[in-house]
Amino acid sequence: MLKVALNNTITQQDIAKTLGVSQQTVSRKLKELEDNGIITRVISKEGETIRLTEEGERAFSQCVKDLEEILKISRIIKIKAKVTSGLGEGRFFLSLPYYVESFKKFLGLEPYPGTLNAVIYDKNSMENRILLDASKGIVIPEHKEPDRVLGSVKAFPANVNSVSPAAIVIPARTTHPKSVIEVISPYFLRGKLGLKDGDEIVIEVFL
Repeated sequence: MLKVALNNTITQQDIAKTLGVSQQTVSRKLKELEDNGIITRVISKEGETIRLTEEGERAFSQCVKDLEEILKISRIIKIKAKVTSGLGEGRFFLSLPYYVESFKKFLGLEPYPGTLNAVIYDKNSMENRILLDASKGIVIPEHKEPDRVLGSVKAFPANVNSVSPAAIVIPARTTHPKSVIEVISPYFLRGKLGLKDGDEIVIEVFL
């Protein structure tokens, strides 16, 4: 259900590969979900596509809320991810004075002009990423300028491989899927940590 929610659609082959089970096992479980009105299954030339129904989306949202309640006991979560190259969005984002000043004000850090991007690759970390959407975080409000509107940003203080200060930032407007996270820090984290694309990082996030 998590992967369907993140990607909007998914195939049986993708699910079997992710879970490390046979396609027959996946097919049986999907039939149960379909019978319970949680998913729909559409056959096309490309194969079978699976989507969450409205009932499935409600069930998923409830799971997120339940997990959030569990996390109230522990307000630190960990996300494992692999470093990847960005599209330059972070550099542009952090060239705008409004965001730079807001991060100083709300997070107490002056960010290096660029984000460290990383792709989440394991189930537990993806679940923790989803929990960030249901958590309050620190919100940088939307800001209107004469020629544009700068969208709001949710931020969470963090450390990367034990290096701090840092923060995960989640812009309201982004082209990245939920599996890609962006981290800001006063440091050039790639240089400070000797990172290259594909290297694993562990991010501790403070909710």
